[in-house]
Amino acid sequence: MKHFTKRETESYIFHMSWTENKDNKLLFLRQLGEWYVTDKCIGKSVADILGGGSSLENTALVQPCCAMEPIFSCHYRDKPSKLPCISSDPIDKNARSFW
Repeated sequence: MKHFTKRETESYIFHMSWTENKDNKLLFLRQLGEWYVTDKCIGKSVADILGGGSSLENTALVQPCCAMEPIFSCHYRDKPSKLPCISSDPIDKNARSFW
């Protein structure tokens, strides 16, 4: 994971089957600096995002939903992160910092 967070690996598929649920997975991906979906589009239908009368073109969701840069935020100091999350609480009791 340290190689992944430092961009020292050419990984392009990353699967988190060990997370508790989708909400938890989103927090981990944000903390890893691998989340690009804007809050406006999370949990919304296409009709909610584009409006009921909009026609769906191949790229219609790109502008409102896709960030150019990763959306980063700290959540747990004991889990991998793009940047140190030292001031965040651990998710696992008595766990030490990832950094």
